[in-house]
Amino acid sequence: MSRHALSFLLVPLLTGCFRGLVYRHTTVPFTRNFHATPSDIGGGREGSCSIKHFEIPISRYRLDFRWDSNAVGDAAKAGGLRTIHYADLETFSILGIWNQYFVHVYGE
Repeated sequence: MSRHALSFLLVPLLTGCFRGLVYRHTTVPFTRNFHATPSDIGGGREGSCSIKHFEIPISRYRLDFRWDSNAVGDAAKAGGLRTIHYADLETFSILGIWNQYFVHVYGE
């Protein structure tokens, strides 16, 4: 393969045309209904936990491993929270093979 052909294939990856396929890092709220969420939490606390996910597709079969926990209750317990006001889900992914999902809860 010539050097020009190789650079032609790599340019879309380097310019962001495949944005989200190679690397993705997002944070979204668990819900968009903030009606009962206090506007000023002040000295609120945070708790978080994550689940790791490793997946390799091999023809019809795939290797799929997940470990740890990303339950809201586990995140609240880790932060010593008794009341949860809102929660976020943070996703980190590389090539769709390595994924990590973080749950962040906020409250008192």
